This record gives sequence, C-alpha cells and structure tokens, in this order.
Amino acid sequence: MDESRKSRTNPLLLVLFGVAIAAAIGGGMYFVQVRQPAEASRQFNGQIIYNLVGLKDAQPLRLADKFKDADGDLVADPAEPGATIDPPRLSFSFVGSNESESKRLSGQFKEFCAYLQEKVGKPVDFVPFKNPDAELKAFCDGKLQIAGINTGNIPTAVDQCGFIPFCSLASDKEVARYQMLIIVPADSSMQTMEDLRGHELTLTEPGSNSGFKAPLVLLHDENLMPGQDFTIRYSGGHEESIQGIANKTYQAAAVASDVLQRAMAEDPPLIKKDQYRVIFKSNDFPTAGFGYVWNLKPELAAKIKEAFFSFQWKGTGVEREFAASNQTKFAPVEFKNDFALVRRIDNEIRSVHANGESETDSTTQPDATQPANAPAVPAAH
Repeated sequence: MDESRKSRTNPLLLVLFGVAIAAAIGGGMYFVQVRQPAEASRQFNGQIIYNLVGLKDAQPLRLADKFKDADGDLVADPAEPGATIDPPRLSFSFVGSNESESKRLSGQFKEFCAYLQEKVGKPVDFVPFKNPDAELKAFCDGKLQIAGINTGNIPTAVDQCGFIPFCSLASDKEVARYQMLIIVPADSSMQTMEDLRGHELTLTEPGSNSGFKAPLVLLHDENLMPGQDFTIRYSGGHEESIQGIANKTYQAAAVASDVLQRAMAEDPPLIKKDQYRVIFKSNDFPTAGFGYVWNLKPELAAKIKEAFFSFQWKGTGVEREFAASNQTKFAPVEFKNDFALVRRIDNEIRSVHANGESETDSTTQPDATQPANAPAVPAAH
C-alpha cells in the first residue's frame, strides 16, 4: 500500500494498485515464510524489508486531490449534493481476518447489524474479508459503505479512499487505547529493547500498526535497524505471534496489548501470564476506527452515526467480543487528534531504512512456521 502514496497523478488508481501489490506481497509472504524452506525465506525477507520500509522517495501522507478539506479536519468534506450516493443495501465489515474468525465475527455483529438496519431503514449485510488489505481494497472499490478498519490502515483509507472515521471502541470511562508490546518467552534472557540486537523479532503483516509499522519505527528511533541489528520473521497475524511466544517458537514478537488480553481470555487461553514477559511498551494508540464513505447522502450518514452511538452492547455478541479488553461501547473520535501518532508512524515507516543507509545484503531470517490451531483473536491494529 505504501506504493500508492508516491504519485499524485491519479491517487485512487494508485492506491488500488498499491493495495493489490500489498495483497500479493502478503500472500507471497505467507506462502514463502510459512511454507517454504529457510533459504527461500531468507531471500524473501530481505526483499520485503527493503521494499516496504526502504522507499526513499516516499512522500508524507496527505488527502488525495479529488477530495476537499475546507474545515481542516484532515478528512474529506462531504460530496456535493449531486454526487452523493444512497445505496439500496449497505455493506459493513470489521477488520478483515481469516475464514474461521470472519465467521465468528459475523455472528458477534449480528445484533448490531440488525439494529443498524432498523435505524437506517434498509438492509445491512455483514461482509467478511480474508485480511485487512482485502477489506481496504473493497472500501476503495465502493463495495463497502461502512467499515471498522484496523489502526494501521486508517491513514490510507482516509487519504486515498474517503474513509470518514467517527467512532472507536471505548470503556465506560474513556475511548479505548492500546499499546504496542514487544513480548518474549518468560524465561528469555532479553530484558529491554536494546537486547533485541543479534536476535529475531516476529512481525505480523505490513498493514498492521502494532504488528509491523510501529515496532520498526520505534526500534529505528533507538538505532536498531532491521536486517542489520536484528532479523525479521513473519507470523501472519497477532494470534500466531502470541502463540509462537507461548510455544517458544519465536524469540520476540510485536503485538497489540488488547489483542493479548483477549488471547489470555480465550477458553482455553492462547497464552498465560506466566508464559511471556514484556520488554517494551509504546505510548497509547487508538483502536480500530469505524466510519463510512465520504460520498454517502448526509441524511444516511447521520443515521449511521446515530445507530453506532445509541446501540446498547449489553447481552450482544459485540459485548462478548470485546469484554476481555474492557471495551463496552462506541465513542466519538477525531482523525486529526486521535490518530496523530498513527499518522506519524505511517509517515516514518517508509523512511526507516533510507535514514539508516544500510544496504540489502543477505539477511539471516529463518522461516516462519505458523503455530497450529491458533484460536481466532481479532487483529484490529
């Protein structure tokens, strides 16, 4: 997806091309990293790191030229009256994930979709996607009108696809936040981030804020360079990374704190408190953001927002889904303020390698063996 930000001649086409490239890379990454022998993985790892992180001509994110932002809130202004849409059916999704998790999420959001349908006066379908990139592409293609998008993909969704994030998950007291954690097995010799030198860090996938972008940027801030000071392995998802730490398959892994909480609440738990130790904790990030496409008819957009804020979670699948991370309602968010740190991470991720001026000599990452039978945990970051 980062490739979509380099040119401004036709942003929408570029973002769709970038998403397709990222999806192809993600698919290839899974096949090579999980299925292929170690030597193939070493070669592919080097290509992934330096293609996705080392884009030397990357430009800071900004709103695509086709959008206007008269009020300076960094999101697209509503479309002109003659250009709005009012679909007969609405499609809604929450953070693309694997098949079993998508099936479970469809059940968890069943009551919410019924409530949303009642409020807007038209059918609402929950649409599953196999990963966050597929969800983002569908939103850009106009196949989704309402979506819960993972933290790491929100800047691209806003700038290139006209995503209007208006709410997020919240506890009874405040909007929910999470931290990027670097965790190690409980008996690991590593105690601090600096101890990653000479070791291996497991990441999830390139669209993830806490599982990919944030750890690379924050490690770079500490003069720790991928492929130079530490090696990289890919798990394919937060739950795989967490189970890899529990099984001691991985030396260290970057995960989201609230996903880790939900993983410990599984029955049986994906990991137990005495199986891991935290060696780094970031500042707070917002969780996945919910929003709609910029060109919806204003009256319809207003009904969607009202439905989110008036929906009562008690006794629903949504309550069960987020209970372990103490999230109990939807609450308002602003892209400009609440996602400032996420934008900083997204702007910097592409220049991490360029600033370090290291070359693409052979890295020594082993293959990533996906832990078997990992329970489904939503990777919303």
